[in-house]
Amino acid sequence: MKKSSIVFALVPLVFMALVFSGCGEIKTTSYFTPTKTKLKDYQAVQFENFETEIEDFPKEALAKIPAESAALLDTKDKFKEVSNSEITNIPASETVIILGEVAEFRPSSDVSFEGGGIKFGEVSITIKLALLDKATGNEIATGEINGFSSLGFMAKDIYESMAKEIVTYILEIY
Repeated sequence: MKKSSIVFALVPLVFMALVFSGCGEIKTTSYFTPTKTKLKDYQAVQFENFETEIEDFPKEALAKIPAESAALLDTKDKFKEVSNSEITNIPASETVIILGEVAEFRPSSDVSFEGGGIKFGEVSITIKLALLDKATGNEIATGEINGFSSLGFMAKDIYESMAKEIVTYILEIY
């Protein structure tokens, strides 16, 4: 194999490494109000589809994040039933409802060269959450989850990351 063939093969690999070196970072943070209510007093958790008034927010995420949260929480075997649809076989007094609203969404399509790589912009979303007693409508806790992706678009991983953050909090107050 000639030297020029090796260089020809390596140049695209080096270019790809430089291009994607700044991409892929997903961060999720959360803050919730302290609560004295322990969720082990409840048998079921019902996730509702999230809402938003932000027109350019990806509509599939409004159902995807609560669905992924419900699926993940269900694997933890803490509640008799976890669902992202109406729970009717467990009394309302023993059911927690999770409501969410996308309060902020900053999409980005700009491309820049930073730190030796091309960045495809940054996307951030903020979701405000409320945990309610289904029977009374009383608030158990409120919180906020922030997700950030340097990929420049709403990657599947950011949905999963936000779902994990929601489940982590629920398990903390279980």
